[in-house]
Amino acid sequence: MVTDTLLIEIGTEELPPKSLNKLRLSLATNMREQLDEAELAHGDVHCHATPRRLALVIEQLVDQQPDQHVERRGPAVKAAYDDQGNPSKALAGFMRSCGIEEVAQLEILQTEKGEWLVYRADRPGASLPDLLPLMLENALATLPIERRMRWGNERAEFIRPVKWLVSLYGNQELPIELFGLKSGRKSMGHRFMSDGEFELAGADVYVDTCLKHYVKVDFNARRQEISDGLEEIAVAEDAELALDLELLDEVSALVEWPVVLAGHFDEAFLTVPAEVLISAMKEHQRYFHLTKNGELLPTFITVANIASPEPAAVIAGNERVIRPRLADAAFFFDQDTKSSLEQKVGQLGSVVFQTDLGTYGEKATRIAELAGYIAGQLDADSKLANRAGLLAKADLVSDLVGEFPDLQGVMGGYYALNDREPNEVAKGIAQHYRPSQSGAELPEGKIASAVALADKIDTLTGLFGIDQPPTGSRDPFALRRQSLGVIRICIENQLSLDIAECVTKSAELYDKGFSVEPLKNYIVDRLDGYYKDLHISKDVVDAAVAGQAMSMNLLMVNEIIQALAQFQASPTAERIVASNKRVANLLKKADVNILPHSFDLSLATEPAEIDLHNSVAGLDLAAFESVDDQLAALAELQEPIDLFFDKVMVMAEDASIRNNRLTLLRDLRSKFLELADFSLLQ
Repeated sequence: MVTDTLLIEIGTEELPPKSLNKLRLSLATNMREQLDEAELAHGDVHCHATPRRLALVIEQLVDQQPDQHVERRGPAVKAAYDDQGNPSKALAGFMRSCGIEEVAQLEILQTEKGEWLVYRADRPGASLPDLLPLMLENALATLPIERRMRWGNERAEFIRPVKWLVSLYGNQELPIELFGLKSGRKSMGHRFMSDGEFELAGADVYVDTCLKHYVKVDFNARRQEISDGLEEIAVAEDAELALDLELLDEVSALVEWPVVLAGHFDEAFLTVPAEVLISAMKEHQRYFHLTKNGELLPTFITVANIASPEPAAVIAGNERVIRPRLADAAFFFDQDTKSSLEQKVGQLGSVVFQTDLGTYGEKATRIAELAGYIAGQLDADSKLANRAGLLAKADLVSDLVGEFPDLQGVMGGYYALNDREPNEVAKGIAQHYRPSQSGAELPEGKIASAVALADKIDTLTGLFGIDQPPTGSRDPFALRRQSLGVIRICIENQLSLDIAECVTKSAELYDKGFSVEPLKNYIVDRLDGYYKDLHISKDVVDAAVAGQAMSMNLLMVNEIIQALAQFQASPTAERIVASNKRVANLLKKADVNILPHSFDLSLATEPAEIDLHNSVAGLDLAAFESVDDQLAALAELQEPIDLFFDKVMVMAEDASIRNNRLTLLRDLRSKFLELADFSLLQ
């Protein structure tokens, strides 16, 4: 058995830069799974990527599977033959699938359910050349590609048309055919800096050979080189680099030979809000920006895909390109400030929010009402929240947001300040989309939080109301993110707010008879994901949600969950959880409908059951100020519980005594359930 390095390079037309990194990581994962499934031993699996290629490099790959032991169960013996004793269709089909012609080649397997025919055989392992084409097809078929392309007369599909194919095992060609192409050892160098086509001597020298032809195929190394170059320029400019990692990935996917350069733009543009200039540089030109003391500098950094003998000319070209972009942004900003946000609200009536839910004008009215209601629940200024909610969507009809959609809300905040709206109103508008993604910043203060919650709850209520919740493949209104945003705002901004009441209020504002239960259940279900990121296990969340203390006050729920997570690690937790499981199991087996309304002391024959009853009846959890104190009080029940189970036979022969003791256990379980269902803890 031989071990060597395998190289597969798929040369393409320009690959989509925003998804290239995800694509290469997925291809490496998929191929690793295919190798493991085929039982082909291997070392590290790398996937390199540039704008024009995806390349798998698999180290220490064996050239053949180990011998395979095959065991397949066929039909039951009684179903294997017809009335004349001839093989049935089921048996004949099974034999064909096994590649055999004689029934004698099958064995009989004895089981508790009868006799079955079984095929057993030892076969030599398949070779790498035989296995590789199908493994590659499977690995490529499951890549996260939204839209696949066809080209020429080929029926094959891929993210972009494939132009060349390399397949080498060590120094030898390993012939395969994919996308209508036969593999070889010829690859392509840099589009401008190389002579074009070149030959690869072997898989082990792939990265170094590509370097000689001005292609840096290692994505991570290329990204690190760009990052280092950005930092060097920031130091040289005595500035801070606001490194956007998504932009860094995108730029790394656009170049094969990165050269980092700095340029400048006219300081006069700095009168425009910094976010506008940054968006223009980032979205249109993929430029990085620099700041100093929190202020944007008139400097940009670009990454060229060529080492020019005249870098100054490249910089000048980029400066010429960015000027009209910034000029357009400045013009749009000037035009937008000629009318107030209040005037823009009037135009929202012609912008559809959702076909069945009306326009953004209607949504603005609902957000205003709901934001005012939420602010009132938080003892904040309802009028300011109402005003911010009404104006929150007005910038959607502005020229700047039309050109730079990522500035929704942000520009509304600037326009509000320009209109001399109160600062809290402007902040509520600017921050009402927060958090924009997982882990992103939250709205600051109660007014901004109220507007952000109102916007999200309005969207959730409406979409759930018309029965369009998110599915596994579709979530066009980002309802998963919106619901998680509601959870984060309430918990992390320490807002004591009943979300169920807010959802009910939102449904009333729609006035369409929407059911709110599905949405409330969905938000509760999303708690699992939130706490998973905090490394709190699902059983802790389930225990809190199943307790009678469960409400839609997420701040209160969080206090219970955090306390339970700490309790779970305490020395007494195991005994308390075990007792609760035992009680829950006993009550499951009993007919609780026939149990007495309350425990009858006159039927108590053991001191241990009287002691447990007194301990349970005398415990008032509502008297304690914190969940930690309530947990400590419940923990004190463990001693009388242990004594009860040690001294008392619950399932007594006398039905009245048995039911009385089960009633005591029901009361005990109810006492724990006032806080959480401890029987669900692991």
